[in-house]
Amino acid sequence: MRFHRKLSVVFFITALIFYLPNFLMTSCAQTSSAQGESSPGFSETATSSDAANVMYEFPDLPIPIELEKVEDKTIMITTSGFQGGILVYKGRVTMASLVEFFTKSMPSHGWVLDGTLKAKRSFLAFSKGHNAYCLIQIYEGRMGFKTEVQIWVSEPLAQR
Repeated sequence: MRFHRKLSVVFFITALIFYLPNFLMTSCAQTSSAQGESSPGFSETATSSDAANVMYEFPDLPIPIELEKVEDKTIMITTSGFQGGILVYKGRVTMASLVEFFTKSMPSHGWVLDGTLKAKRSFLAFSKGHNAYCLIQIYEGRMGFKTEVQIWVSEPLAQR
């Protein structure tokens, strides 16, 4: 039992060491956009017809509609060249089905699965291009109530 807790802590610290610098550095990164291309913003509604069971906080970050956002734990930041934050959701969904959902749906939005850790808490690490990163932590609540999903995401915005 203690081994799993230590393993989760080690993975979490390792993920922070590798992803936090990239997360922070993307806030300074600027990318150019093609003429006529608009930069994405925050949206809470699905944009495609096949996504009736998915909502979006970011245009390319699918969230199952069974999850509810925890406003007091969610932090989002937008600057002229960066958008990111920590998104927190809860819902009565099994951890295994959430891992499967993110593992299957993120690649269809351009994300590449870089690594996973499955234990009492599951971690999924994704990247997109050279400057977008997403770390998803999924764990079941106390006594089997509401599973919590924490999503750390950073993406550069196209320069206007």
